Amino acid sequence: MNRLEEVTVKHERLAGLMAAQGYRAVLLKKQANFSWLTAGGRNMVGIATETGMTSLLVTPEARYCIANRIEADRMMAEEGLAALGFKLLTHEWHEDREAALVAEVAGDLGAVAADMGFAGCRNADGELKKLRYSLTAGEVERYLFLGGRLSAAVEKVMLGIRPGDKECEIAGRVGPDLWKDLIDPTAIMVAADERIYRYRHPVATDRLVQRYAMVCVNARYKGLITTITRLLHFGKPDAALARQFQVNNEVDCRMIAATKPGAPMAAAFAAGLAAYKEFGYEHEWQLHHQGGAMGYYARDVKVTAATREVVAENQAFCWNPSITGTKTEDGFIATAGGPLMITGPVIYPRIASMVDGVEFSRPGMLVID
Repeated sequence: MNRLEEVTVKHERLAGLMAAQGYRAVLLKKQANFSWLTAGGRNMVGIATETGMTSLLVTPEARYCIANRIEADRMMAEEGLAALGFKLLTHEWHEDREAALVAEVAGDLGAVAADMGFAGCRNADGELKKLRYSLTAGEVERYLFLGGRLSAAVEKVMLGIRPGDKECEIAGRVGPDLWKDLIDPTAIMVAADERIYRYRHPVATDRLVQRYAMVCVNARYKGLITTITRLLHFGKPDAALARQFQVNNEVDCRMIAATKPGAPMAAAFAAGLAAYKEFGYEHEWQLHHQGGAMGYYARDVKVTAATREVVAENQAFCWNPSITGTKTEDGFIATAGGPLMITGPVIYPRIASMVDGVEFSRPGMLVID
């Protein structure tokens, strides 16, 4: 599937939503939705903003890019919007004419669905995000590229850690091997020794590694985001920690195996809770969310027992079960044939297991003598 074919499929999804809800047009302002509709286009200058530099306006028959003079040529040429069938609606950078341009195309702004609050449009973000759930063949290909590069980069960083390294120094090593493939690390957490036990979200500090390190990374490629966690121990870990890690991995595998197209997302959550209880860690799930659906956000849905959504065909997920002192985390795609792993062990030791007929090869804890 080439980019134009993918954009056409997604335009059809938007047209279906417009027909079902009576919308005249859809306005996409978030950079995540820009990347989704344009099959991997980028709509940013700084990476730390949710709203893009330009907007996409879609009617049942046509698609437009609304851009100021600064961004217009780059979007149409370098991001390939002209070749993807987008018409340009432009304005001066010092004029706020976006709402007027939308009205010229769609008429009543109240009949326009937007992915955020804007100028009287109807906020339909909840409806729009569901259109992203089922990945196209092109998205699956891009996800597997991202996962392979991220797994290799993070595990390479882990192999290079030495006692005395700062957490923040380790975090700084993650980027170079990703940026050369236009992959943005969007979140990096690093914990050394006792900080792994104290904090579920250990933002890197200048703490020095002594015997134990954990690195968690979120990374984005052409809009798609996946997550990964790896653990490293200098010297053989004690038996209790080694067993705990094995249990943590088993909880994760059971959740992945229970994530099946057409099944409730909450079923996988329930499988995780049952596993925690079975192995004697009944209350650990309460100390951190367990993950859920992902895609153009690190988590489209943080799943709980109250979640009512079902797993879509070819939807991306990442569970992140944790027990105080350990955590496992690898992205995957829920397919009709079983889970297709996005990230996984490259140079790390592997743990082989079978859960409900699903074969797993998961990363172990790296032990350096």
